[in-house]
Amino acid sequence: MDALTPLVCLAVGIAIPVVALFLLVRRGWRQLAVARSYGEVSRRLGLDVDTRGVALQGHLGEQRIWVGQVMIGHGTERRMACWGVLDLERPLGLGFLLRRRGLRERLRRSRGPKLPLDERIDRGVELHGDDAARVRQLLGDPVRALLRTTLERWPDLVITDASVRVMLRRPPARAGELHDLVDAMRALAAELVRARRAIPPPPPLGAQAAEWERLAQELGVTFEPAFPGVAGTLDGRPLRITTIRTEEGYRTELRLGFLPHRRTGLQVREQKGPDGYWSVGQDIQFGDASFDHAFVVKGYDPEQVRELLAPAVRERLVALTAAGRIDVDDLRLHAGGLPADPRRMAPIVRDAIVAADLLGW
Repeated sequence: MDALTPLVCLAVGIAIPVVALFLLVRRGWRQLAVARSYGEVSRRLGLDVDTRGVALQGHLGEQRIWVGQVMIGHGTERRMACWGVLDLERPLGLGFLLRRRGLRERLRRSRGPKLPLDERIDRGVELHGDDAARVRQLLGDPVRALLRTTLERWPDLVITDASVRVMLRRPPARAGELHDLVDAMRALAAELVRARRAIPPPPPLGAQAAEWERLAQELGVTFEPAFPGVAGTLDGRPLRITTIRTEEGYRTELRLGFLPHRRTGLQVREQKGPDGYWSVGQDIQFGDASFDHAFVVKGYDPEQVRELLAPAVRERLVALTAAGRIDVDDLRLHAGGLPADPRRMAPIVRDAIVAADLLGW
């Protein structure tokens, strides 16, 4: 045994660095594979490729998408996680939450009271909503079929009023796997909104239907009775105003799309809001106390962004914060947390149009 001891020690001494090197190489290879996967699928979807190779992100029509790592938690509990997140084209407005039982990730979305599970829905999920009848109408056969197939492959699924979210154990290293995930989220999001359009609005909102219809007529756009809200085109720009459900009750959000222009990477977010996975890059300062205090700004070229956000634009954006939570990017101006009163929307729409005109977008 004593004669074997040096050999064993030598073998162990060789094995430790070899294993460490193998693990290091494998980790590096996987990071490269993940970056290639993000790039390939981004190109297939017509999205800008993240040159850092850490995420798939952008807009698919009205829907923001993100697949990549995010920092979650607070203080000593902060940790990295990998999420796939896709905004719904229209918020459901039902206080809706569906997630796997036992999944306790912190959510910033409002949810309604817990509902008894429908026998037709997987017993492994937890369901919340304001109105059991409307939630069950939403979860018709097409939605349930998509839920079953999605949960079989990605069990850590969370659906809220605003988004479809999949919590991944690690970033997808194969383009086919990532594309399957994006397709599954898009199919589920589309079917949820299709089903929502067939459901009447909650009673407190249904009482405002006539006012929403009058607003649609005033703006020259289409009345959407299910949510309720309006949608259409103003001065060549797509406009949508929809009622949403928040922790404080019902609110309204406005999305005004911009005219085609050269991309700048612009991101304008309110300082008080979370700077989460949608926002990356260096902050750009303007030396304008009221604007710098109100917003975090990012973009490809700081000088170009400063020229773009001229004093008149900055003044208009600060003024809009009196109505709600404002954020702007290359594709649209979004105003959230607006009052759930259609009679107050027309002046806000006009202010948003003026801001877009001043941008030249």
